[in-house]
Amino acid sequence: MTKEAFARLAEEMRLPMYRTACAYLRQEADRLDAVQEALLKAWRARDGLKDERYFKTWLTRILIRECVNVQRRQKRMTPVERVPEGPPPETPDAPDVQQAILSLPENQRIVIVLFYMEEDSTQEIARILRVPKGTVCSRLKRARQSLKQFMEEEAEQ
Repeated sequence: MTKEAFARLAEEMRLPMYRTACAYLRQEADRLDAVQEALLKAWRARDGLKDERYFKTWLTRILIRECVNVQRRQKRMTPVERVPEGPPPETPDAPDVQQAILSLPENQRIVIVLFYMEEDSTQEIARILRVPKGTVCSRLKRARQSLKQFMEEEAEQ
């Protein structure tokens, strides 16, 4: 893959990569670090990609691995002291969709982001996550049920 082709495709993937990182990581700095590290690793390995049609899948896999690495590093860290919590943020009357998505388990959250925000097909998500298509479909179904329940509970309050 040429440097120009990589740069063009990576620029197209910038926002989708960030949204994918949001599904895994809660801190803005961690998300940006994961995206940058994934791009660096992809840049170094760009000659290993034989077919440019699979660039998105290839780069997303690298990003997911990097997000998991960030999560692992965070688990090993022990906070020295806790920062005092400030007042709770104001909650709007409408249910917060982003909060609902963040409340999902990771395996459901990532399929929701890839399916609805990135508009990937279930087949493409299965290829990215390296799971059967049926697994993607069942995770989507469970995630939709959880989101529906969350939204109904928020509407009642």
